[in-house]
Amino acid sequence: MKLSVAMCSFNGEKYIKNQLDSILNQTVAIDEIIICDDGSSDKTIEIISQIQQQNPTKISLFRNTANLGSTKNFEKAINLCSGDFIFLADQDDIWKEEKVKKTLAVFDENPNAEGVFSNADLIDENGKLIPSITIWDSIFFLEKELPKPIDFFNVISKNGNVVTGATLCFRKNVKDFINFHEDDCLHDEKIATFLSLRESLYYSTENLISYRIHSKQQVGMKNMYKLVTKNRLKRIILDLDKPSSFKEYRHLSKKKYLKFHKSKKYLKSDSIKINIQDLITKSHSEFQDLNIKMKLKFPFRYRFVSLSDRLLGKRKTI
Repeated sequence: MKLSVAMCSFNGEKYIKNQLDSILNQTVAIDEIIICDDGSSDKTIEIISQIQQQNPTKISLFRNTANLGSTKNFEKAINLCSGDFIFLADQDDIWKEEKVKKTLAVFDENPNAEGVFSNADLIDENGKLIPSITIWDSIFFLEKELPKPIDFFNVISKNGNVVTGATLCFRKNVKDFINFHEDDCLHDEKIATFLSLRESLYYSTENLISYRIHSKQQVGMKNMYKLVTKNRLKRIILDLDKPSSFKEYRHLSKKKYLKFHKSKKYLKSDSIKINIQDLITKSHSEFQDLNIKMKLKFPFRYRFVSLSDRLLGKRKTI
């Protein structure tokens, strides 16, 4: 069994050594670390090269001739990996020393698993733990309250992606059916959506990395502390609370339509295990049923927004 890490770097001199050290010091050893640098102008390359000299058989560095951006750079790094399992890694986090061991244990316990992600601590730019909140809290993945088994497509399509790429590991066969260039969503959301539709997405409730929050990260939890004010709406779209006001009904209606719209995108895919047509029919029915309730409860406002949608060509179901 060969274990790979796909990492992207860009002006990461401040944190990348700590991250590489944490990956190299795992209790279950990683076999290769593929690093794709996206045009760093600081000491990132120098730092990676020094560590590479100490680990010549493990670390491979690829320098992009043009800046690709984080998503396309990760796509490149993933495709360069040759391992049976591919772990994704950001340049600024820190892995817990048993991350690899505990992630592989989830695969062992669930033979049909093709991808495993986890929860994470949050740390600040100085490495200090941000107390009383995890990465799942900050993105409203309310795992403890959601019915089991979790309908990940329902969660991702309405709530947004809850599978943080920095915690994700997947089997090498995932590369065979993921077309990263079909649309413009992030690489981790693309993988998570496909695995949710294949019913092969699993997770560990343990915090297996320390996810760093800082001002210079390319993708991350920006404005994290403002998110807590959205908790009521998030609970509604996850079907944990019922809507009461017109604003809440309208918000839920938009999210149910989004689920219907996203499900149609995968109709022609031959790598999905579930019946997509059934999913499309069910999600359309959920959208229509909610609109009927909204029309009965708020007839005048419903008529106004329906007219507005028609004029703007929004939320068409045919």
